[in-house]
Amino acid sequence: MKKVAQLRVLAIAALLAVTSAFQANAQVLPDDNEFVYVAMDLQGVLDLTLATDPNVEFTFNTIPSYVNGIIKPNVTELRVESTVPWDLYVQAETVNWAQLQAFSSAGTSTVPSTLLEVRVIDGAGSSALTNFTALTDTRLDIVGTVGTYLTTPDSHFFRVDYRIIPTLTAQYQAGFYGLNVIYTLAEDL
Repeated sequence: MKKVAQLRVLAIAALLAVTSAFQANAQVLPDDNEFVYVAMDLQGVLDLTLATDPNVEFTFNTIPSYVNGIIKPNVTELRVESTVPWDLYVQAETVNWAQLQAFSSAGTSTVPSTLLEVRVIDGAGSSALTNFTALTDTRLDIVGTVGTYLTTPDSHFFRVDYRIIPTLTAQYQAGFYGLNVIYTLAEDL
């Protein structure tokens, strides 16, 4: 039994000697690191695109056209691309139409911007601005963010109808008039 104990002690001593020899021969290699700084600049996308001709003309040359007005459906198409919540607005640039050319001196040349009315429908056929609404030089809220472009792209596409009913009672001066309509896409803060 004494021999077995001595053999065990010898075996443990040999094992320790071998382990020590491996540790003594093992070398620690130095580290060599290089660092690269990576930056990311996430810019908010807020883009409004007019996809149609920016010029819309109405010609009033009959009594029924003055009395009943003229509707121009789907004349303006707008597309919104955005990575941030947004609001879409419309307004007349000025409170009155600009007379570009007079055809007569009779009547008044002051034609209010409210004569022009808009109705806005999104790509899915839903009304964003339900009824025809008169334009002033104050922003009119059309619609705010509805879904995302990836999940509901139809909610980022709009068709605009225009209506003008000059009537006979106002007695506007015959002439050629112009009015800028401003569509504004703004971040919803």
